[in-house]
Amino acid sequence: MQIRAALLPELAGDVSETVCIVIDVLRATTVISTLFERGCPAVYVAASHDTASQFARSKGYVLCGESGGWKAPGFDYGNSPVEFSTLDFTDKPVVISTTNGTKATQKVASAKAVLLGAALNRMSVARSAWSLARESQSDIVIVCSGTNGRFTLEDALVAGLYIEAISGFAGPWEMPEQDDAAIAARRLWQSDSNLLRSMIEGKHAIKLADNGFGEDIGYCTIIDTLQNVPILQNSISNTDWPWPVYLVDSAITY
Repeated sequence: MQIRAALLPELAGDVSETVCIVIDVLRATTVISTLFERGCPAVYVAASHDTASQFARSKGYVLCGESGGWKAPGFDYGNSPVEFSTLDFTDKPVVISTTNGTKATQKVASAKAVLLGAALNRMSVARSAWSLARESQSDIVIVCSGTNGRFTLEDALVAGLYIEAISGFAGPWEMPEQDDAAIAARRLWQSDSNLLRSMIEGKHAIKLADNGFGEDIGYCTIIDTLQNVPILQNSISNTDWPWPVYLVDSAITY
């Protein structure tokens, strides 16, 4: 087995025979984990706001997402995990479309399995990815969503957090290889174990803080407090929608 890190979705390559973990820690994958914690029965990810809006309104689902960090026009909620952590989503399916995370998810949807990882649910997602990869004899690809097509510090840091965790599940005779990007991400994380201190230096985090979302950054750096494992399920296509919508369910931890 090999663990690879794609520091941007475009660098993931052919993932059809792999298990992928998509990371958009600021903030989409953190939001999705939080939604499941707040009782949400299902999350649907869409790569465009138009698709998300059409699908959500046709089903009567809650519509969430952002443009440039702010709540998208006409949406019910934005992309703030702190806000969602105070709300009850029991029996309320959610459709979400964001600038980076949902697009990255759809880009690797052809993988054997696609899990959505944040710092909050790191250990549960890492354990599930390891088990799925062992069962299917697959490589694991950690996919960083980036920001507007550019590398982001926070996703690479959390990728390193995942690579360290996954490696910890391996026995002495099954230690997976790591490509250079995976080694770099792991060493980046290990250089300073204070995730907030490391993350707040990044351009994306600074912009969110300047826009009044500083609490979200703190929330997104909390490690291993949630146990849900968001995993991509089937796609839902319609000729009226520009792109398919993908169902995300919360799997039982392996």
